[in-house]
Amino acid sequence: RLLAKVLSHNYGHLLDAAAFQTEMTLFQSQCWPVTLLLIGVESALPMNLSHALRRDREIATDYWRRGRGLLWFQHLRRAGGTSLCSLLHAALLGADFVEERSEACQPEEWKLRDAYAVMGHNLTLLAKDLRILGGNAFAQEYGPIPAAAVLAHRMPHWVFVTHIRDPWSRFWSQLRHEMATCLSSMEALVACVDGKHELLGMWWSPTAHIDSVLGVPPFRLSEHPSLYGDNYYTRVLLNRTDLDGPPLTLQDYEVAKSILFDRMSAVIVTEDFARSVLQLTCTLGLDLDIARPLLQAHVRPYQQNEALLAIPTESELGIDALARLQSRFARKNRFDYGLYQEAKRLSEIQVANCAKRKPVVAELRAASAAYPVKEVKQAAIPEVNVSVDDLFGCVNGSVEYVNGTFMLLCPRTIEQHKRSWWTSVAARKRRPGRRIPGEHCWFDGFEWAVCCDDSFGPEGNKDCWDGIHNYSSCCTDSLE
Repeated sequence: RLLAKVLSHNYGHLLDAAAFQTEMTLFQSQCWPVTLLLIGVESALPMNLSHALRRDREIATDYWRRGRGLLWFQHLRRAGGTSLCSLLHAALLGADFVEERSEACQPEEWKLRDAYAVMGHNLTLLAKDLRILGGNAFAQEYGPIPAAAVLAHRMPHWVFVTHIRDPWSRFWSQLRHEMATCLSSMEALVACVDGKHELLGMWWSPTAHIDSVLGVPPFRLSEHPSLYGDNYYTRVLLNRTDLDGPPLTLQDYEVAKSILFDRMSAVIVTEDFARSVLQLTCTLGLDLDIARPLLQAHVRPYQQNEALLAIPTESELGIDALARLQSRFARKNRFDYGLYQEAKRLSEIQVANCAKRKPVVAELRAASAAYPVKEVKQAAIPEVNVSVDDLFGCVNGSVEYVNGTFMLLCPRTIEQHKRSWWTSVAARKRRPGRRIPGEHCWFDGFEWAVCCDDSFGPEGNKDCWDGIHNYSSCCTDSLE
């Protein structure tokens, strides 16, 4: 009877939003499992799933607070994750993100890759490798949540943090910065909303690359960009990013919602960043003295690309047509909109509860609305003439075109190696879960490529060795 009443209101006339929400809340609490069965879902969401995931979260939080936990930051693309990364890196108590050559809280070896896939979908190896790299926290941007492991309660040492943004705003931002071809005309935009990017040929922006949008094969987030316009949040939470399986169902949405709100320690709402992030104070621990100046900071790492592209405005595309297309997008992405609305509601509740326990949170919560968000942009790069030596730190270096490939020839001193921002292809590769061969040898600028490369002969670079370090102990250390 209640379902009939709701549907009658829905199709008969506009209903007051508050009244509709009241009826839907009652409907979901009393009739939802039965309705799932009536519409053909085999079984409703197990009533104990939420309880079990909340228990997992409590266990993981206890490990974290005792210094024995690990942090999985699920960086949702184009949803404000760079700002959250900056804050977590600086102010989250106990968090050690890998520093060396990392980017957006991702270790160098996992950038543009699904870290879980890189580790052969082995959580034990992933945890061990993160520790070897010197951290206990990382960002997963080009891979999904390992939902099967989460639902099987196999990640007791991991706490999870993520963020969320209005789905259309996130999608529009991604089009502007990574898939500008989709904005070349209204017809192109319709194709991208419908997931028909192949009609555009090279659908990614001239300033982007297919790997920077989808990830580096074979460790990509997905093989097709249509993921980003088809309930992206829900699919990342469920590890359903391949799009080849059956359509998402209401039951899938309920599972995704439980993972997001019962297992995550915090879900930060990007549009309310300064207040929403305060919930971390009461969940995992946030140094508010450090965090305070970062609460109003909006880090934008892509603004240099904007100057290189002529992006049509909404008025140029047609405001009315765009509004209709946005409504179509909302219907297609109804599960993501459900998650977003629920995130906003729960964020308010959790921050309010935290403010009752901690007066400083109450102060910052009240003050956040009084201060405007400040954009933190990367400094503009001046136009200067630079040599290969200036750019790569070489001595008489050069770039040569050999067999269809550009090769950098870059002789360097030990001190130049130490200060380098890039890694030589000659460097010995580290296997997952294993330390670099001869790790005890590589300090003060000494590196495998400087001392052990085949070009130095059978005993390596003799200038590297002393009474303790030699070719045998530093260069031939077995990986097995």
